[in-house]
Amino acid sequence: MTSISSSDSTELGYGMQAPQPTRPTGTTERLLAVLSRSRLRPSTIADETVSRVIRLSLLRAEQGPTAAVLKVARSVPGAAELRTQTRVLAELALHPGLDAESRELLPQILTFDERTDATVSVESYLPGIGLADVLARYPDRAEELTAAALSAIAPLHRRTATFVVVDEFCLLRQWVVEPLACLTELCRWHDPRLVPEVDRLQTILREAFVRRHMPVSWTHGNYTPRNVRVAGAQGLVTGIVDWGGAGPSRLALIDEYLMILTASCQVERADLGTVVTERLRAGGLSDRERNALRAARDRSNTDSGDRERINECVDERIAILLTWLHHAVDLCRKRPTDRNHHIWATTVAPVLNFAAVFDFLGTCDG
Repeated sequence: MTSISSSDSTELGYGMQAPQPTRPTGTTERLLAVLSRSRLRPSTIADETVSRVIRLSLLRAEQGPTAAVLKVARSVPGAAELRTQTRVLAELALHPGLDAESRELLPQILTFDERTDATVSVESYLPGIGLADVLARYPDRAEELTAAALSAIAPLHRRTATFVVVDEFCLLRQWVVEPLACLTELCRWHDPRLVPEVDRLQTILREAFVRRHMPVSWTHGNYTPRNVRVAGAQGLVTGIVDWGGAGPSRLALIDEYLMILTASCQVERADLGTVVTERLRAGGLSDRERNALRAARDRSNTDSGDRERINECVDERIAILLTWLHHAVDLCRKRPTDRNHHIWATTVAPVLNFAAVFDFLGTCDG
């Protein structure tokens, strides 16, 4: 008989232990029957990156190792994310550009159920340890571990890539105008004097991207160390989880730079706003971060020289700024309004305050 474990874990149902996975022996109907008998209690997890999920636990065989991961969401954003993940993973499982090796890194949705009081998803368990946990234990290996994570997502970017010309009315609106509109509203609530800085960022980003020939592809959307599983300190990636923010026709560089910046946040024990401000002041990535990005791109065996050339032509400060913008807005959309103060203080305000007193992009030519 299958039972629901009552133990909570640290990130999306994945704890520190790395048992060998087994596939559930029951049918979807059996899994749903188990879920219907389970008590879905609020999670005790305090970490803000998973606060939208009410309860995360492991589905275990009675005598066996971990077989699957149960996720339960009661909030509207949480339910939408589980719904999106179900659709995304189904599409990627059939994508003609992905090979079997790439698909092995993706969880499979075993069952999905929308109830009146909660949305429930059960997905296959991926072995390994969270990259965030490994970085915490081995911060001196940050360059190699970051490069490994970047290399793991590269096939998705490369094999789903197409080229587009960035126009004013569609792509620029999606990439720049709409996210900055959200940031403007946040500024008006917390510090209206910074609204002009948001307007200036829009001018900078518009000039950097409009009419450029850019590669777009499927992206993860929240590619951070918390969503990567590795075999250990050597950095062999065994899985990529939490696909609720994924989608096609996006800039792959946002996945890359978000992994780089959030890994540095963990290693340096600093907030994202602080790390982004320091990189903008320095003129770009640190040597360690840049080495990880180059190593991953060298390792990707790409046959598209144009993609590499175009990505490298994007000023690092522009890439950092756009990545920060998208992540900040994503956090604000997922969190209740009363928690946006923390996001403002740790992620948004440091960058805008810095921009107000230092022309860090004054020499960019786009």
